[in-house]
Amino acid sequence: MSNEVSNELENQIISNIDDLKSQPEGESIIKLSDRESIHYDGRHYDLIYDNFYPFSNLAKIDIPFWTDMVSQYGEPVLELCCGTGRIAFPLAAKGLQVTGIDISDSMLGEARKKSDRVEWIKADVRDFDLGKQFSLIIFSLNSIYHLLRIEDLESCFNCVKKHLKPDGKFIIDMLNYYTKPTIEAMWSPLPTLYSVYPDPDGRGTMVVTVVNELDVSAQIANSKLFFRLIEHQKEFVEETKLRLYHPNEMGNLLKYNGFTIETKLGGYDKAAFTSGSPNYIAICKLGQ
Repeated sequence: MSNEVSNELENQIISNIDDLKSQPEGESIIKLSDRESIHYDGRHYDLIYDNFYPFSNLAKIDIPFWTDMVSQYGEPVLELCCGTGRIAFPLAAKGLQVTGIDISDSMLGEARKKSDRVEWIKADVRDFDLGKQFSLIIFSLNSIYHLLRIEDLESCFNCVKKHLKPDGKFIIDMLNYYTKPTIEAMWSPLPTLYSVYPDPDGRGTMVVTVVNELDVSAQIANSKLFFRLIEHQKEFVEETKLRLYHPNEMGNLLKYNGFTIETKLGGYDKAAFTSGSPNYIAICKLGQ
């Protein structure tokens, strides 16, 4: 794409966002039902995060980290909430034994197109029984935040314990939302640009903007994602909720559910975790 076209597209996007800021929700905005999703449509999902506006390398930045974790802790590997195979696929491409589970048919459909070396399984991370154990079980970037209730989290932990080898490792990676810049961003009531990508059905350019709402008492972030084909006026809005576990809270929940955190990292450079770290990565083992 030439700079001239890029600038023209950027101006159109800015215009779209300005329109959204001044426009109340009405006939031009269609709210998707709980049974509908654009964000978790596998065809859209990869395009969204391959073209993620705040951080263009988001979809690939952690792959070397996970590759190194497997080299340290061994295989087979189980990825929880594997989605479209963003991590499982490159690991399997290196000849590693990988199983990925996800509850979404759409996401797994795209994953299966990428590789037949991964064992793709439709399963709920709160209740699964694969009949085998793994040297490494991973919860990659923010996937654990989809477990909105403590009961859901503990059910998942019970499944992990059944599937983890006695000397195996369980690794959780989540963004540290409890830094000042992130909290300020989560409180912003204005729409911001999230992604721009070619519509998989060939209808033009899709522009995604986001408005975040934060329920502090429940630690729930509700993101409203607005999808608009740049050539059209109508927008589709989809709400996604994440439970923002505090790092200390997660540490305590792991301990009370039978895990010991051996190492806490603050990012993919493996620096030690601090309160200002961008990530909270807990490397755990079974037992106290």
